[in-house]
Amino acid sequence: MFMKFMRSANGRNAVRCSLRLVAIVLGVLFAVAGCGGGHPPSNSKAADPKAPPEAFPQDPTATFQGDWPSPGTEHDPADVVALGARLAYAYDQDDVGITAFRLDNGDVAWHTTAPEGGSVAQAPRLAGNTVIGAFATTKAGAGTYADRQGISVIAMEAGTGKTLWTREIATGSVSDSAAGAAVPHVVGADARHVLVASYEQGFSETPPLSALLDTRTGRVIWTDADFKGVDLEASVAVGVRDDGDLAGKSTSDGRQQWRRDLQLGEIRATDPGPGLTFADGTTAGGTLLIDAATGTTRLDSGDTSLLDCHYDGWDTTICAGADGSGNATVWAVDVHTSHVLWRLPDASTNRVAPGITSAWHGVVYAHADQALTLDTRTGKDLRTNIGVISPTMVNDGYGLIYDDSARVIDVYRAAEGSVSD
Repeated sequence: MFMKFMRSANGRNAVRCSLRLVAIVLGVLFAVAGCGGGHPPSNSKAADPKAPPEAFPQDPTATFQGDWPSPGTEHDPADVVALGARLAYAYDQDDVGITAFRLDNGDVAWHTTAPEGGSVAQAPRLAGNTVIGAFATTKAGAGTYADRQGISVIAMEAGTGKTLWTREIATGSVSDSAAGAAVPHVVGADARHVLVASYEQGFSETPPLSALLDTRTGRVIWTDADFKGVDLEASVAVGVRDDGDLAGKSTSDGRQQWRRDLQLGEIRATDPGPGLTFADGTTAGGTLLIDAATGTTRLDSGDTSLLDCHYDGWDTTICAGADGSGNATVWAVDVHTSHVLWRLPDASTNRVAPGITSAWHGVVYAHADQALTLDTRTGKDLRTNIGVISPTMVNDGYGLIYDDSARVIDVYRAAEGSVSD
């Protein structure tokens, strides 16, 4: 039996109301960061002129729930679902596969089972009209041949769940070390490429394996058994080598384009927006924004620790963290120039740093004494009376909040306007 779901959250009891408050707090503490790959064009304002939502109702308009993998240590909701315009996509660990939920009512739009699929991690990725998932598989051996661990990568039509292609990638013998504990992640996907990385969480003696595939056909372009992919860009896949160095590999042929020893400890690398890779845990400086194409440092935060960044889909990424004294801070960075546009707090104007939950198309969603919105380019308050809901994921018509304690996603339809057809 696959994912259980609830069609509506209206009229829920006081316990669920308190959980919703917990979700808001979690959204402040663990805001959504970029997922890697699949960025819309940075000049997409003309192509997508619809204004982002600026307010949400107090009660969710739909809710869905399922047996999906636990999110990472930051409880990032993007580790649970991939958000489309009208559907959200998540793995199912019960009836192993991918399920698409309707944002308007929480119903299941489709569910596709992955044959022989085993362990999954984080969430599938959405690239245009294609949803891509990766599943750990085990092929039974015979005679003197041991079982083989592998990865099954599956591409599906986003609207129907129809399988477009399936690709099997062998990783190693289950009997070798802890190879069987490695779990594949779809690091990123765009119109041309899919980057998959298989690794074991935490310390492991088993080297990671990454594979780059063609999004349209599933053809394997290259594999690397000494590379943990963390970010996919148009021409470069960025990852961490087994020796701890950060490196960039060409998406066309897998050749190494650059390599840097950043004196990384427990590296935390993510995608803060197009052309940039976020790297933390360095002893060579503060949090770094790395040029994905060249490996050069575009921004060093110094004694400020930027915990995560929220790309707004256009030109700006909003990074939240703490300064050298441990006080909350927010930086807005232009993804093209890496210039810091504004910072909060600002003592000269008596403004504090709010908790950032998400950003979308020029709007920052945040929470201080209540939910509010800011302008991504100026930091100016837009609305300070949007209610109690500050979404941790947002698109043009909906805001989502992931309730980690209940493993539930509440969906809030934008209070103004509606989702266009």
